[in-house]
Amino acid sequence: MKKSLSLMLIFVLLVLPACGTNDRSGTENGNAEGDERVTVKLAVWASGAADNFAKAAEEFNKRQNKINFVIDMQTSYTEYLGAKVASNDLPDLFFLNPYSEVQQFARNGKILDLSDRKFNDQLYDSMKASGTYESKMYAFPTVLEMLGIYYNQDLFKEAGIEKVPETFDEMKEAVDKLNAKNITPFAATFKDSWTLMHMLSTLQGAILGDDMDDWIADMNAGKGTYDVEGSNRVYEFLDLIKENSGKNYMDADSTTGFNALANGEAAMLLSGEFALLNLSSINPDLPVGLFAVPVTDNSADAKLDVDVGISIAVNKDSKNLEAALEVLDYISDNNDKNGWFHHVSDSLGSSPPAMPFEMTKEYPYFKDYTNYMNAGKVRGWNYLQLPSGFGSTAGETIQGYMMNGLDSKQTMQALDNGVKELLQ
Repeated sequence: MKKSLSLMLIFVLLVLPACGTNDRSGTENGNAEGDERVTVKLAVWASGAADNFAKAAEEFNKRQNKINFVIDMQTSYTEYLGAKVASNDLPDLFFLNPYSEVQQFARNGKILDLSDRKFNDQLYDSMKASGTYESKMYAFPTVLEMLGIYYNQDLFKEAGIEKVPETFDEMKEAVDKLNAKNITPFAATFKDSWTLMHMLSTLQGAILGDDMDDWIADMNAGKGTYDVEGSNRVYEFLDLIKENSGKNYMDADSTTGFNALANGEAAMLLSGEFALLNLSSINPDLPVGLFAVPVTDNSADAKLDVDVGISIAVNKDSKNLEAALEVLDYISDNNDKNGWFHHVSDSLGSSPPAMPFEMTKEYPYFKDYTNYMNAGKVRGWNYLQLPSGFGSTAGETIQGYMMNGLDSKQTMQALDNGVKELLQ
């Protein structure tokens, strides 16, 4: 689950880099009286992975008696991190979005240069840029997340859909067939604006195609625009979702939408694999497949959106720096068969590491992901490479379109203005 830094946090990073004091004790959290272990805290944003994280931390703790590794899951992560920056009291380890947010924290001297850590030799080369600033690695790119359309294979069969859509016309035909069987085509999540920044990233990426890198460069130079050739299709697709997500679709948050897919109340969900984390407790045997968002009329443009979804940074001023690095070595060890990745990546709804790792479990959506990867039909996420904080702006702007408060031209202008404001 992704959350972007808010404008408030950006302000804090730029204006208050040295405020407050760091009076945190190395043993203040999670230790019983008399326990002399050093506590190392990893702050993470809220998701359905709490149990997986807890098991991974427990595995580390039972292997040694020097460090107490604890997970601190925060529901309001942006506000939490902003407050920690302002008080100069960042946790030892913490989640960041890759690319521009990592770069911002590195530029402001908040996180440690990790260029000498062993994980650098294991990472896929194509993923290294997500944690890099000025040719140095400042965060560990943990996992590859996959944005696309997750679908109930049983409901597709019931509606007579024999193959997944690869073009926009095929997408509309599939929606018609589902409606004809009184099956709600899409699960709504739009009360949570962060779900819409993902949606925009996939739709915009599809119409940009091979021009995406140049477009990102232009946007970051302040001379690009969301109003590009083919952008009308982005809003046609959003309209298709709006019209086929059931009544009161703006009242549904991410949990509601994720559960709607898990319970068979809707056939499709445009989201990431993290939406399936609660499937294990609701309907673990539900056959859920995955296909790329078919935005254009060319099936070759239907590529899965795969990128580093979570980066872990180390607080440069941590009083427990050596212990924090020892924990990071545990987290980033892709040869540990019962370590972090075993618990966090090798289960339903989890994400594969950004480095080689032998997965032992197989799910339909993961087989589809593997097929896209093997065919080279993948692209990166564009919003993560725009100015830090833009994810929130993008999500809230698309929320305005989904609520019928903005038309397409006004939406694109608002997106352009949002980027330019962050560049100032």
